[in-house]
Amino acid sequence: MKFEPKSQEQIERENLLPEGTYDFEVLDAVDTTSKKGNEMIKVNLGLYQGDAMTWKVFDYLLPSMPAKLRHFCDTTGLLSKYEAGTLGAVDCKGRAGKVKIVIKPAEGKYGPQNQVDDYVCRQAKPLAHTEAPTATTAPAGVDDDIPF
Repeated sequence: MKFEPKSQEQIERENLLPEGTYDFEVLDAVDTTSKKGNEMIKVNLGLYQGDAMTWKVFDYLLPSMPAKLRHFCDTTGLLSKYEAGTLGAVDCKGRAGKVKIVIKPAEGKYGPQNQVDDYVCRQAKPLAHTEAPTATTAPAGVDDDIPF
C-alpha cells in the first residue's frame, strides 16, 4: 500500500474549512448567559460554499464584544435593533450575512477548530449621483469675476 504520510496537524486541518469569508444563515439562536453570568445569544451558523451549506459553527454574541455584536447586526439587517440597544435570539433566527472564519489553534484536549473572527458589514450605499461641473456650471464658491 502506498500513501502520502501526513502529520497529526494536517489530518486535523483536513476536517476544517479554510480561513476566509463565507455566506451564512442563522440556523438557531438561543438567549442564554455566559459563565460569568452575562446575557448573551448563542447562534448556530450554517456556512455556505457556493449554493451548498457545508459546515456549521457556533458563535456567541455578547455586549462585552461591541464591535462583533454591531457587525453581526449590520450584516444581518438588524442594525436598528443594535442602535436601540435590544436584541434577542428570536430576532436572529433565519437571518443571513457574511462572516470571516479563522482556524483556532489546538488547545488542551481539543484540536484546531473553525471559529468566527468577525462579521462582514454591508457595503455602504453609493452616494446619490450629482451633476459634475461643466464649463457653464462652476462649482459652488467659485468667483466668476476673476479677470484672466
